[in-house]
Amino acid sequence: MDVKTGLGKGFAYVQFSSVEAAEKALAAKDGQTFQGRLLHILPATAKRENKLDDFALSKLPLKKQQQIKKKREADSTSFNWNALYMNADAVVSSVAERLGISKSEVLDPTSSDAAIKQAHAETHVIQETKTYFRQQGVDLDTFKKSQRGETAILVKNIPHECSRDELQRLFEEHGDVKRFLMPPSGVIAVVEMGNAAQCKAAFGALAYRKIKSSVLFLEKAPKDLFSAKPVVAEGVTNDGISKTSAADLKTSDADAIVPNTAGTATLFVRNLNFSTTTPQLIETFKPLAGFLSARVKTRTDPKKPGQILSMGFGFLEFATSVQAQAALQVMDGYSLEGHKLQIRASHKGADAAEDRRKADAAKRQAGKKTKVIIKNLPFETTKKDVRALFGAYGQLRSIRVPKKMDRGARGFAFADFVTPKEAENAIEALKDTHLLGRRLVLDFAEGDPEDAEAEIEKMQRKVGNQVNKVALQKLVGGGRKRFTTAQEEGA
Repeated sequence: MDVKTGLGKGFAYVQFSSVEAAEKALAAKDGQTFQGRLLHILPATAKRENKLDDFALSKLPLKKQQQIKKKREADSTSFNWNALYMNADAVVSSVAERLGISKSEVLDPTSSDAAIKQAHAETHVIQETKTYFRQQGVDLDTFKKSQRGETAILVKNIPHECSRDELQRLFEEHGDVKRFLMPPSGVIAVVEMGNAAQCKAAFGALAYRKIKSSVLFLEKAPKDLFSAKPVVAEGVTNDGISKTSAADLKTSDADAIVPNTAGTATLFVRNLNFSTTTPQLIETFKPLAGFLSARVKTRTDPKKPGQILSMGFGFLEFATSVQAQAALQVMDGYSLEGHKLQIRASHKGADAAEDRRKADAAKRQAGKKTKVIIKNLPFETTKKDVRALFGAYGQLRSIRVPKKMDRGARGFAFADFVTPKEAENAIEALKDTHLLGRRLVLDFAEGDPEDAEAEIEKMQRKVGNQVNKVALQKLVGGGRKRFTTAQEEGA
């Protein structure tokens, strides 16, 4: 192929498994017409390359041998790693830079939850990367397919200190760069070359190439990668990371609905500015007679772990129905942060237990599941770690990390959320995340794992009892024997 035009040069090579087969093909096809052209076939010689032979290669250090072999086989190897694999150090460096703090503050090596913080940082960067690629017209569903294209390359394991321009220039040395996509985090990139020949040349030259403190991992991008329409992200106010902890999130969301205890004592307020917080709402209605409490309804942000978003409405509670009606008359249409409030009497106040019962009923009706099974979990992971990691995506009913007889972890766990939506958000956000070097494998749990394990333990106890009975029978000489009494003999 011509590197500049991407078109064929008018000749090709065909390799056969035996000399006899090659000679037959030469005799049969030489001088034949193919697509309007007369074929001329000649015996070929081996490709001349300035490569080390096996003897010279064996003289090099083992690490160097492996590096050379990987580079030789890069273009023809089918990769099996995560499509969104990211350099862990680059992830933490990117997060620290945007927060304006040092890496040691983001990831304290002396902290017991350092691995969880790193997992949260990686999850945030992955979600940000997915959003960026969707905005650029990348079809993320193609990553699930095995068929690869010929012109685009996934560039992974990029060190944080490697700039966008520096990386792009490396590929421009091998042809025309048609498209260069690199998210704000700078830990992964997609490069589309002008044609297949340029893509092959760039791939062969840059695969496993050492760049600053890292080594580039290249992979042929999936076919039809750019087949999707650009998507504009909604509800994104900034690209920073919220410092709100998972504990704060669960506290604010758990009692988000104010109970209606006496008729219309609870008011429903709509059209809130999304930047309006609960303290601001309280401050606005506090001077009114009979005011008891206020709450802005919030939800977890599935794209940014640990961050909450306002839902644009809230609840107000007054001591009596008369005071609530008076507040409605006075404050309906009041302007708060540029938004005119719409206040109505609420007859649907409910406590958290009622919300949970409604969620359970909806789950049973829709056949959806709230329990997530977490596989490929590091054996040193504790229940506290799992709760800290998954608690950022919604309220949890329970966390269970099954143990073996020796109290060691079995390598999997269960996280049960309050609603199916929270379970879906957790799976979507964490399905590409690594914890202590292991990529988490997430799915909805089939049936009730607790009942299943109880049944297994019951079966194990039953088998154990049977074994003990057999051993006892052997000791007493073959088990029970029938005998007759004197009355039975007389009868």
